[in-house]
This record gives sequence, C-alpha cells and structure tokens, in this order.
Amino acid sequence: MSMKKSIGLMLMISFVFVIYLENTSLFSTEIWSGSEVEIAERIAVNSVPVTQARRLNGSEIGTLAPEFSLKTLSGKSIYLSDYKGKKVLVNFWAAWCAPCTKELPALEAFNKASSGVEVISINIDPEDRAKEFAEKAGISFPVLLDADDKVNTEYGVISIPTTVLIDEEGFIINKHIGALDEEGFHVFVQ
Repeated sequence: MSMKKSIGLMLMISFVFVIYLENTSLFSTEIWSGSEVEIAERIAVNSVPVTQARRLNGSEIGTLAPEFSLKTLSGKSIYLSDYKGKKVLVNFWAAWCAPCTKELPALEAFNKASSGVEVISINIDPEDRAKEFAEKAGISFPVLLDADDKVNTEYGVISIPTTVLIDEEGFIINKHIGALDEEGFHVFVQ
C-alpha cells in the first residue's frame, strides 16, 4: 500500500472515530442529565421495548397491586379482589426453574404454619406441566395459570421466583426476587 493510501485510510478512520465520540458524548449528556428518576425512566424507555420497560418498572412497593383474574388448575377463576381485606402473598414460579422447585416446599410449610396470610402462586408453565408438578409437590395453596405472561408482566417479574406481598387494602408492601426458605417467608411478611 502506498504512503498516500495509508495516510488517507488513517484520516478516514480518525474522522469516523471523531464522529463516534461526538455522537456518544451528546447521547451521554442527554441520558445522564437530570434526577436519578428521570435518568432511569429515560434509560428504561429508550433502551428496551415498552413491554420490557413495564416489566423493569413493574408494580412498585407502595402502589396499588394490579387487579388480575386467572384460572386455577381446576379451572376456577380467581380474582385478586377476592382477597380484599386479607394480606396476600403472591409467588411467581415455573416448574422448569430450579430455585422455584427448591422454594415451593418452604412456601408450602409457610402456608401451613402461617395464619393471617393468604398464599397464592402464579405459574407460567403450560397447564399440564404445572398441574403435574403441583400434584407431585403436594401444593395445597391455589396455583393460578399465567401461560401468556400477562400478570407476570403487570407485576414487573423479571426473574423467578419472585414473591410479592399485598396488604389488606390491596397495596404492594414488599417484593422479593429469588428463592426464600420457610424462615425467609416469615420474615418477608413481617
């Protein structure tokens, strides 16, 4: 390659690099200016599709829990509003999720030992798989089916298991991502 071509190539690469730096610094200034909440909202809205942004924001502690209606394994429709006036622990899980399957016996033990807290679980598996697992595990609390992922999205579930605690007025008062043991559930509802 001749000296002129080498210099020309270097100038072109330098030009592209300078344009890149200018654009990224403008982008950074736009994204990183403002309060932490404004920045987080801009990042969430500008970097992921709307449904994913909703999932990241989800239902926050202190907000009214979104109403839902889902069918149980036996086909009965259950509404969140059926539990108005009661404290409700909602656990999101799937049979293919190893931490979920490890957590469910602890949730079952908590359910049997706990008074004053209603336990319901929301499963994202196909019905037959959820039913088979629930029967093998001996789950006594309602297992609701959310195979189309609508309630999971409404509640901002980004990882399972996720557990949400709803107070007697219908407000979210606690949220935990990850598996809990029986003692962890007791602490979680305090």
